[in-house]
Amino acid sequence: MAAGEGIEFNFLLNDISQNLSQEELDSMKFLCKDIGKRRLEKLSSGLQLFQALEEQDKLSKEDTQFLAKLLSNIKRSDLEKKLAAFHRGGGHLQQPTCEVGPNSHDLNVAIDTISDNIGKDWRNLARKLRITEAQLQHIEYNYPHDMKRQIESALTEWQRNKGSDASVDNLVAALRSCRLNMVADTVEEEVNESR
Repeated sequence: MAAGEGIEFNFLLNDISQNLSQEELDSMKFLCKDIGKRRLEKLSSGLQLFQALEEQDKLSKEDTQFLAKLLSNIKRSDLEKKLAAFHRGGGHLQQPTCEVGPNSHDLNVAIDTISDNIGKDWRNLARKLRITEAQLQHIEYNYPHDMKRQIESALTEWQRNKGSDASVDNLVAALRSCRLNMVADTVEEEVNESR
């Protein structure tokens, strides 16, 4: 695999690793006993475990079934979905599809409004919305010269993570806590006008 093809897979593995708790990592290590007890004891991160799995030919960009089983066993369907989205995209990271709900129209208006008005402060908002650094790096890698797409991707990721709890009120509160009151006011106006 060429270096460029593998970087997105590495972003995915890094993101999965950062989203694992220590207890979840320990459970995954328990399920990988054939790596060897001594080696398992030395593994302190998901990335180290994934590297060990790659060395044993149990994990590759083309074959992630073993990792999917591990994630299923520790009840992390959200991370399993990211893995599935990677394969649906033909080995490229994809934003998982957001569910359509009663708030979806208002959220779409809010996301469009934020994308048009926030500018360079979008990273602060993304962090406030608990988008990880790995996710931010992935977004910037995918759209290096397109700030609007970066913003939309970050907000779509937030919406996917929150599911039915995603709301315009949450976005407005996050904007205000970042001292982006003018953008928050514009979002409220645009959403009210679109109803």
